[in-house]
Amino acid sequence: MSINEYFYLRLLNTEEEMTELDDRIEEALELHMQKKFSDENYDSEIEGRKLLESLYERRLYIQYMGARTFHPYSEFGRLCLERAQKFINEYESEVGILNTRITKDNVDRFIGVLTEDLIDDISTGRYQAIGAIRYDGDGLAGVGALVYTVDTDLLGDDYILRIKWIFVRESFRRRGIATTLFGSILWKNKLLENENVLVEVPIDKKWYAAYYNMLCDWHFDMEGGYAPQLYLRVSDIKLNDNLKKMATFATSLSNVTADDRKAAIDSFSRDDDRLYKLLNRNIPGNYFDEKLSGICILKGEVIGLLLVHRLPSETVRVEYLGGDNKACMALLSNMISVAKKVCSPDTVLEFTVEMEEIGNYFDKLFDKHLRIPMVMADLQSPTRGENINPTDAAWLFSGV
Repeated sequence: MSINEYFYLRLLNTEEEMTELDDRIEEALELHMQKKFSDENYDSEIEGRKLLESLYERRLYIQYMGARTFHPYSEFGRLCLERAQKFINEYESEVGILNTRITKDNVDRFIGVLTEDLIDDISTGRYQAIGAIRYDGDGLAGVGALVYTVDTDLLGDDYILRIKWIFVRESFRRRGIATTLFGSILWKNKLLENENVLVEVPIDKKWYAAYYNMLCDWHFDMEGGYAPQLYLRVSDIKLNDNLKKMATFATSLSNVTADDRKAAIDSFSRDDDRLYKLLNRNIPGNYFDEKLSGICILKGEVIGLLLVHRLPSETVRVEYLGGDNKACMALLSNMISVAKKVCSPDTVLEFTVEMEEIGNYFDKLFDKHLRIPMVMADLQSPTRGENINPTDAAWLFSGV
């Protein structure tokens, strides 16, 4: 018996439980609609809502078990994802919120689930996120979150869903909350007719096993490598003659007039879609650090632009770098020189290395820069063996 056959048989054995769950949900919904969980006893009413939460959570878990059994984007898996979404919609129309989009208006509800930097990135539109809402004590609280972005591949041909962060509060784990968030985003991705999914798996031993087990269940392939970001701690910076010389070809945005800054940014945004999208996010006027950001001017013409954002953690992140290789190296050299003067020794500079020449430049200049090991989980299209005809388990998605 293959592993797929084993899990399929295990799934079929849940039919009786599913029937029982449906009956209990119907009874609980009727009590809820008639306000009969208690005779106007608020605490008991809350307990009734918690009961509905737990029943729907179990029902969704079994539904997503169906999606995972073969492949979430197989015919079988797609129908299970769709049916699960109908259960979520049913709960939210009859009872309350299970999942919600996280925005700048409600992100404070997820403090403790998201890092300060992620809250900043969600609030300013760099990342999108969905969150899990559950009863905690006598009220609703954000207990889990999945952070993601949708962008294009290196060729700009295909859209890719990149999942950056999945976290559930410890007291709410083992209730299928991460599974529900994950299944929901896979379904929304499928609705966009996109099946390309990448997950950044942290190497940290504290999280690696949980990520690995979950993603293997969802049919992701794992591949080791390094994150595209390069990190440099200010205390490790040594300003050698080569870097100082290169830095003289660029200057900080704080050293030029407001009109010149605007003209430089407008010029690059007309020709570079990356900058255009960045500027059209929900970013405040002081988002870019003008001392660390810079421009490179040659014979009166701006040939390079660097925009830098300082995160709440004091990490300094390059948001945009445009120009030819020499201009980019001059801008980064100027940024590093300024950072050595204005940033604390513990500040970390974060660069995304997209040009081989820039990577080699850093290799020569700094002995202690860091490339973080990263496992990328990739969801490939279903194989022929995974794309089964689901007629034997039609009860899983009846009504779809």
